[in-house]
Amino acid sequence: MTELTLRITDESLLPSFRRLVRSIDGIEIVPTKRKRKSGIEQALEDEAAGRVTEWKGGVDEMFDHILGKEWRTQ
Repeated sequence: MTELTLRITDESLLPSFRRLVRSIDGIEIVPTKRKRKSGIEQALEDEAAGRVTEWKGGVDEMFDHILGKEWRTQ
């Protein structure tokens, strides 16, 4: 079995191309599987892109911001 990857730049041609490929015996369209990024990979990308928040007051400051200062009295 031989595997061939095609990159179609004009997406308007995709439906016609799929019909053409399906009409040929011995050729099968296999959906591509994208590799999911691990949590650490996502975190490193967030850090590189600047999507991080630094809490100088530590965890208490973070919870104050998220839950309000009332959370401490409960």
